[in-house]
Amino acid sequence: MTTTRRGALTGLGAAGLGLAGLAATAQPAVADSSGRSGLPVLAPVDGNDWTALLAETPRVQLVPGATYVLDRTADLPDECLIEGNGAIVTVAGGAIGALAATSRRNVTIRGVRFLGQDGEVVNAPAEFGHVGLRLTRCTNVRVLDCDFQRWRGAGVVVTGAAADNYFDYRVKLQGNSFERCYIGVSLADRSEYSLLSDNHFSYCRLGIWSSSGNWTVTGNVLQNCHGAYYAIAATSPYGALAADNWNHGSVVGNTFNHSNGSGGSVRWTTNLAFPVGGVDRDPGRGVTIEGLLPPTFTGNTLWYTDVRASRLVGTRWLLSGCTFSNLTITGDGAVPVHLVGTQANGAANLPRLVGNVVDLLPWP
Repeated sequence: MTTTRRGALTGLGAAGLGLAGLAATAQPAVADSSGRSGLPVLAPVDGNDWTALLAETPRVQLVPGATYVLDRTADLPDECLIEGNGAIVTVAGGAIGALAATSRRNVTIRGVRFLGQDGEVVNAPAEFGHVGLRLTRCTNVRVLDCDFQRWRGAGVVVTGAAADNYFDYRVKLQGNSFERCYIGVSLADRSEYSLLSDNHFSYCRLGIWSSSGNWTVTGNVLQNCHGAYYAIAATSPYGALAADNWNHGSVVGNTFNHSNGSGGSVRWTTNLAFPVGGVDRDPGRGVTIEGLLPPTFTGNTLWYTDVRASRLVGTRWLLSGCTFSNLTITGDGAVPVHLVGTQANGAANLPRLVGNVVDLLPWP
């Protein structure tokens, strides 16, 4: 991939900055899309050490339309702000991550197009080191209006630690697009009390892995992903804890469409198994909930997207106020799955109920 070679521009005086990738101009070349001005512009120069540049100047903007190729993962500092202006950030190899932050606070990334690779990812083997953005034990991070395309590991990985005050994490992933990633978003290892909202997932092996507790998942659209949403009490590619405060968050007002292999020409059919609890397996199409207190599940729309629940904890799993059309809902174990106030596209398209599943307000 060809990278534009030019000096960087900044709305600040460059004297004293001492950064190879930053230079001065009286005016910023392009103010960022939200109307801010005066941010230094990080140059799209091959070989730039983003870790060093951002450590000295943590608030920058990128050149609109430029492509930035990273040959190593960039570690973000505290108080980091990256205004992407639609620029592309990609990596030089298939096992390299783009950006990462560990135990950082007050980080905002907006309007960046994270591209994992040019070649097709659908049906390719996973490479779990290939990650767009990895957040580890971070507080008050916002990832807004970014694109994550063709990552063979995950678009975004969020992990925490039981040793932290996880009430303070407050991560917000909002308004992003995840396309053709092996996993769109992974939420694991006590990364709690955070928000995943208004994102779009398409053609991913798995849209959302959510084993951590107390995430609010709302307003998202997931289409043509083999797995839409997994909440499983087990280790995973990005979760090392075998015991955790599993899930029990909320999944409200989302759309899950066409996980069952129907509709569209792009489908995952191979390389579906990945490590879950130390064993490679495919937990299945659609929504899978296993071995934990399930999330509040209300106001969701599901078409051609099966739901499976097994070994649940708690009194019951109540699926309320949802559309369930052309799909199967399966309950396995002593804890029942109850439907109430649901609808479908006609009697012929009502959900098929298997196992310990009861519709408390059956139609008609």
